Amino acid sequence: MPDNSSRPSNSLGLVNSADFDTAKNYDQNRFASRRMKKLDEFERQFARYVYTLVGDDAAVLDVPCGNGRFYDIFSQAKHVTMADYSENMVKACRERYAIGTNVDLIQADITSLPLVDCSVDLSFCMRLFHHMKTDEIRLAAMKELARVSRKYVALSFYNSHCLRYFRKTLLGKKISGVYIPFMQLLKLADAAGLECVSRRPQLNIVEQQCMVVFKKK
Repeated sequence: MPDNSSRPSNSLGLVNSADFDTAKNYDQNRFASRRMKKLDEFERQFARYVYTLVGDDAAVLDVPCGNGRFYDIFSQAKHVTMADYSENMVKACRERYAIGTNVDLIQADITSLPLVDCSVDLSFCMRLFHHMKTDEIRLAAMKELARVSRKYVALSFYNSHCLRYFRKTLLGKKISGVYIPFMQLLKLADAAGLECVSRRPQLNIVEQQCMVVFKKK
């Protein structure tokens, strides 16, 4: 359950500045192309998979929740905390869904979550780590996700060992997002008290998106 004595901070610059219209239409615009529709389904499959690890009697944290992209999956849990630093994303999510009594929708920074220790069974973080520019920020986020979780932490990141990254690098093209090797992420996870349970895909051949499940040591 949220500890409302804390307020969301932005000490490490992790802020989503989307206006309300952008927030409201995020899914429709972001996943419009054929490629992005495939990635959307890939990520939703991952969300469904990690939800089966904890089940309907669990408490789940979805951060950043955006405008509620995974609401239909996680809202089946006994308790859900949906958090986003963007006030407009929180507002868009509230407008999009009839928020159930089992759901807390809050504004919060992933590096300073207003939740007590071990208050959820699953901390879920999709499409945020590739915006983090330093290991300092990544480690702070992973430690916080681990702190509030009793069992699992699931997250996505951009793996630098993929053809898309190599091709853009060789051609001198602009690279959107921050890519890191999987081993670098594992070292950060170890420092955060986490160990890898599973990874999807096992190898990033073309696409950069990589999703990992950790459990607390």
